[in-house]
Amino acid sequence: MLLCMQRERLTVSMEAQTVARVRQCGARLRGGASAYLEHLVRQDALREAAASAARWYAAHPTYAADSEAEAMAALDETA
Repeated sequence: MLLCMQRERLTVSMEAQTVARVRQCGARLRGGASAYLEHLVRQDALREAAASAARWYAAHPTYAADSEAEAMAALDETA
């Protein structure tokens, strides 16, 4: 099922060079400047999520090996 996101308006103030760049990049996308800015925000959110996951795995360095061992043990129990 495809969810339709409700759009909202946002007013921002930027330097003229920045506005020109947003418009230039937005001209290549179907949704224009809005689509370009939305793309940038999604990229930023993805970077934050990846950094968060990296921090979690760094704090739990044995997680992957531990979960693999648990999965193998569970398979051994069913055999």
